[in-house]
Amino acid sequence: MAAELERELERLTAAICNGTITAEEAGQLDELLKHDAAARAFYNNYLFLHGELYSQHAALGAETELRQEVSEPVAHRSPSPKAWLSWFAVAAALVGVAAVSSWLTHSFAVGGRRTNEVAAAPANNSAGSVARVTATRNCSWAEGTEVGYGSRLKAGQQLNLSTGLVEISFDDGAVVVLEGPATFDVESPGRALLRDGRLAAEVPERARGFEVITSRLNVVDLGTEFGVMAESAGATEVHVFKGLVKAQLLDESGRQVRTVELNTAEAARIEPASALVARIPARDDEFVRSLSVAVGPHDGLLAYDGFNYPAGTLDEQNGGYGWAGPWFVVESESKSGSTANGVRAGNLEYGDLVPQGNHAAQTAEQNRIRRSLGTSVGGVFDSVGLVENQDGVRLIGKDEATVYLSFLQRVSKINDVFYGFELHRGDGNGNRVLCIGSGVDGTGYGVTSNVNVYGPQNFPSLGTENTETNFFVIRIKYGQGNRDQVAVFRNPRSLIDESACEPTATLVGNFAFDRISFGNFHGTKVHEIDEIRVGTTFRAVTGRRGRGPDRLAPRVADGWLWPLMEPWSRSAHDCVANSLAVVHR
Repeated sequence: MAAELERELERLTAAICNGTITAEEAGQLDELLKHDAAARAFYNNYLFLHGELYSQHAALGAETELRQEVSEPVAHRSPSPKAWLSWFAVAAALVGVAAVSSWLTHSFAVGGRRTNEVAAAPANNSAGSVARVTATRNCSWAEGTEVGYGSRLKAGQQLNLSTGLVEISFDDGAVVVLEGPATFDVESPGRALLRDGRLAAEVPERARGFEVITSRLNVVDLGTEFGVMAESAGATEVHVFKGLVKAQLLDESGRQVRTVELNTAEAARIEPASALVARIPARDDEFVRSLSVAVGPHDGLLAYDGFNYPAGTLDEQNGGYGWAGPWFVVESESKSGSTANGVRAGNLEYGDLVPQGNHAAQTAEQNRIRRSLGTSVGGVFDSVGLVENQDGVRLIGKDEATVYLSFLQRVSKINDVFYGFELHRGDGNGNRVLCIGSGVDGTGYGVTSNVNVYGPQNFPSLGTENTETNFFVIRIKYGQGNRDQVAVFRNPRSLIDESACEPTATLVGNFAFDRISFGNFHGTKVHEIDEIRVGTTFRAVTGRRGRGPDRLAPRVADGWLWPLMEPWSRSAHDCVANSLAVVHR
């Protein structure tokens, strides 16, 4: 391949990886790959290596070696067959750990500037740099912000993050996770300015004294972990996860007028205009504290099942986390065999959600399967104060607590008798706390509760039933004396901002529960469920924040490029593409 062609191909391939390629450039790349086998081999090798290098948290123990590889000019690598097989083995291993790895997502950008995980190679330390971007997750930057994974950040540099997460490691050892939307200035090796937005900081002893400044507050770390939420109007919240911080209230001229000390599990909201300091409960589940791998409860997500099981029966499958045991068949039509409550290959498609594993499917006419959540003493739900005893049963439903659930649901046929996603406090219809589906007590598509004796006269509708995949979020606010409030959001308008969403249906009653079920009775439809989440915040269950299987991100674009590659090359490329697509919250 000619040197000039190689340089042009490298530029276009880098653009597709960085998410900056235009429609015109995509056409140019298409033409190059259509007519040149060497170009296709180069393109394939580049993307394959790119996918491996940017699996930042894969458990291969090779982070340092990978970062060194990034700095080498990709255009001059020509792997031998033996070397290529080695790369293929590494990539296959990465795909195998995709369920516990943090993968970057890449997509075409047509019009506007979007950098989904900008894949810039780490630059050498430059004069005046005080920090470095050490991880990114679904980042979209405001116009004029040119940073990506590995970028060095200079003193005084401002970051305008529209969406996503970015991890910034300061040279003194402090690590900050910034969540968009946010405006953040890197002021010095031990000092940062949060103009608005949300961050979590982890400060080791050697970086003691690290400061986060807002418009009217100076948060001084004394060897700790803490979170800061700053509003553009000046109000600030400080949450201490571990250790001690000093929050110094400043006047308009920047002079210190008051100091508040906060210890582990303490938090305060400061209103600078009135010099008001209000103590509030600390909420570590409101912050993303790390971008490293998590395979269990984290960031407010307490239970998850993505049905990452072999196709076949769902009974006795025991994956995910936050549960007290495996799936258990309550009812099954014998003539339909063991897969009447089963697992099917593939996922339910909804918007930008990229599910993991397979999905649950119910067929035939008499099927119900359930799984109990971990409500035992010291369990995941008990440890965050969500469990109470009712009639000798440990249920999720403690007074003043709020719980969120989400799931994907689809049926193959409408107006076809009963199906539903259910919350139970024991087996049997009499213990059904809540049901999302159709046909309960002869009613149509909506929400009901057997525990609260709801009938046709009190059956909130969910709108028009369809055979498409629907994404549901359920919010339960538990009140005194079992006066609980339920809000059901069908295909919510926002997956980040709960306040932008209007409930599709609301109910009142007693909604404490300890297990999740789904049923399919009568008719000829197939009832399918995917991606069950239970957590303490809206964003924890919508998948926009956190790590692992609760991520939402665009799929990698497919195109005609796959069929043009040689079979061995196409398999390797698919390995990378599938890895990038399995971006899991």
